[in-house]
Amino acid sequence: MKFLLYSLGLLLLSQPLHAQLPAAPTTDGWKLIFVDEFEGDALDLTKWSYRQLGKRESAMISKDCISLDGKGHLLVSVMEKDGVLQNGMIGTQGKFSATYGRFEARMKFPEMQGQHGSFWMQPDKPGKEQNNAAVSGAEIDIIEWFGAGRRDGGTASNIYWPSGKGNHAGGTKDFKLLPPGEKWSDNFHIYGLEWSATEYVFRVDGKETYRIKEGVSQVPQYLILSLLTADWEVKRLDKTKLPNAMLVDWVKVWQKP
Repeated sequence: MKFLLYSLGLLLLSQPLHAQLPAAPTTDGWKLIFVDEFEGDALDLTKWSYRQLGKRESAMISKDCISLDGKGHLLVSVMEKDGVLQNGMIGTQGKFSATYGRFEARMKFPEMQGQHGSFWMQPDKPGKEQNNAAVSGAEIDIIEWFGAGRRDGGTASNIYWPSGKGNHAGGTKDFKLLPPGEKWSDNFHIYGLEWSATEYVFRVDGKETYRIKEGVSQVPQYLILSLLTADWEVKRLDKTKLPNAMLVDWVKVWQKP
């Protein structure tokens, strides 16, 4: 009951997108191939699976941290149970993947540091060929949010792919698109990736934030939504304010016919 009341409070505090921020680019010429608007009161298990249940560092990935509010939102939560932090993570592995397209989610992040909310992708079959993301795939972090008040702005988009010295990375932080005093956790925003055979283009509310031609995967990749408490960041977490949740309004994927 405590979690339900808290979730309802989050929804009441949420606000619409700012009018001055543009809508996502037109979908003319694109075919919608995946959509979940999180209607009903249970996760659609024909589209999503619980991902990596069990121990992750000092926390646990738990089904209890995934819920729908009955009002069209997915809640991916962090909570504490018997002194152990519980995290939520789901993915479309084995149920949906795509090579190239537009991948977008409308989301509202929790404000607190000590956790990170993400919309990201992994290859169906990660390869081991070094310095060749086209064959081995890549971790594509469409958006990561590490909490308000950080010097780096709290936002990031990143690409990681195998190299001879570990994972090579390219990325960007702190998009600086908001009015003064506003935080990314204050409102819902649309976070998106346009992925082609030659480059990645990242956007927030339709505005381009990053473009990279390195590490471009050319293999099928699946979607992931998560709110995790990594050991390196958890010391910043105020456990007295748990549970809290990342809200997802919808996830959509388009491809060129």
